[in-house]
Amino acid sequence: MAGRLAAFDQVGFSYDGRPILEDASLTLSAGEVVGLLGLNGTGKTTTMRLIAGILDPERGQVVRAYRTLGYLPEERGLYRRLTVERYLRFVGELNGLSKTAIRPTTDRLIEQFRLEEYRGRRIEALSKGNQQKVQLAATLVPSPDLMLWDEPFSGLDALNQDLLLDVLRDLRSRGVAVLLSTHRLDDLELLADRTYILAQRQFVEYVPPQKPSLYRVRFDQNGDDRSVEVAPDQLARQVQECAARGWPVLSVTPKTGLESIFRELLGEGA
Repeated sequence: MAGRLAAFDQVGFSYDGRPILEDASLTLSAGEVVGLLGLNGTGKTTTMRLIAGILDPERGQVVRAYRTLGYLPEERGLYRRLTVERYLRFVGELNGLSKTAIRPTTDRLIEQFRLEEYRGRRIEALSKGNQQKVQLAATLVPSPDLMLWDEPFSGLDALNQDLLLDVLRDLRSRGVAVLLSTHRLDDLELLADRTYILAQRQFVEYVPPQKPSLYRVRFDQNGDDRSVEVAPDQLARQVQECAARGWPVLSVTPKTGLESIFRELLGEGA
């Protein structure tokens, strides 16, 4: 496949005799965002470690065709006594960036992740959300062509979650492939080119159902049970309008989307 950066071909892997993956196949290509969902212990982190080369498969083949990799593990691995700027420079040094390249790279990432006011602060003095942004920025220092992000939204408030979505769109536009493990199902439906659910030790591709032509929003208007039909592109606006007027939304039908499929698959013994 043109632009293929990583792939699983009938991969099998187990921990202490417990099967994690069995005959699992997956492909990551340049310029796409791929979502990965699954309950704790189903193998999301194992998948990323296999792609990164930290682990090797017991059976099958893992193709690693990327030039440079950016990996964000779920656990933070920051040098807390370094300042934000010094830490990003240090990561640049580890990745072999020249002295002339480290400074503009650091400046660009500090600006992109809105960390200007924290540039000279020690990482240990930052909030969890800002520490997460520092770690995310560090994964971009070597200009990777493949990103592995394990729960990147962890600790981020709504504003910074939107910032990260903008970063993801920018990466995709520049041809970077991103494998994204997250529980933010709505964002995957909007952003991911493909989404896989780790169920029964394999990657099950989620195929979105056909969107309805109309949604019915039922709400409480000052004690009266009311409802209105809206087009899909007006649904968010209608819900926001109800919230602004203090009218609790009672239901939105039909109920379709990734979450229902996710729960159904995982309920079948994943």
